[in-house]
Parts: sequence; C-alpha cells; structure tokens
Amino acid sequence: MPRLTAEELQSFMAGKTLYAFDPDTKARVASVTYGREGDCVARFADGTQDTAEWGMEGDTYWTRYANFRGGEVNHFTLDLIANQVAQAYHTDGRRAFLQSPLETLDDDA
Repeated sequence: MPRLTAEELQSFMAGKTLYAFDPDTKARVASVTYGREGDCVARFADGTQDTAEWGMEGDTYWTRYANFRGGEVNHFTLDLIANQVAQAYHTDGRRAFLQSPLETLDDDA
C-alpha cells in the first residue's frame, strides 16, 4: 500500500469533501470537508457536526476538532488501498477511518 506523498496528500484532501468509513464494516460514519485555509467540518452519520482546524506536515496531516477525539491534536498518514480510497493511520500505527471522495465503498476497498 503506497503512502501518499505530501503532494498527493494535498491533492487528495485540500478543498475536498471526503467520506469517512469504518475500516471493518465499510459503513459511512461521516463526511469531512477540508478547507484550503485550514478549516474543517465533520458531519457525522448521527446528524451531529463538529468543526476543526487541520494542516499538513510533509506526508502527514493533523486535525484538532472542538469535541471529536477529545479536542486533541491527532496526526495521520494516508495509504492508498484502492482507486480513490485511502486508509488513514495514526502516526503511532493505529488504524483510523478509510477516506474517499466516493459516497459508498464496494467490498474491494
């Protein structure tokens, strides 16, 4: 699984709305809009939403939501696992959400 480079990460995320999926069930849990100016909005499947700051540092990105994940800064990498589908990992190696501009994922993702 190739890790996205800094340039690929920028192209994949900045100014885009991506859908976040549970990596085990492929259920969509949120849509996240990553603004070009470092703002971010997550809209969760339960109807709630949260705002955040986000940014990039090389081939990693970080988020700090007002409430989600306790309002802490979290750092991630993205590995491309299928066409337009990336697996996010915390930089300590823990798996996070799948991310994609696609609204649904098939079983191959």
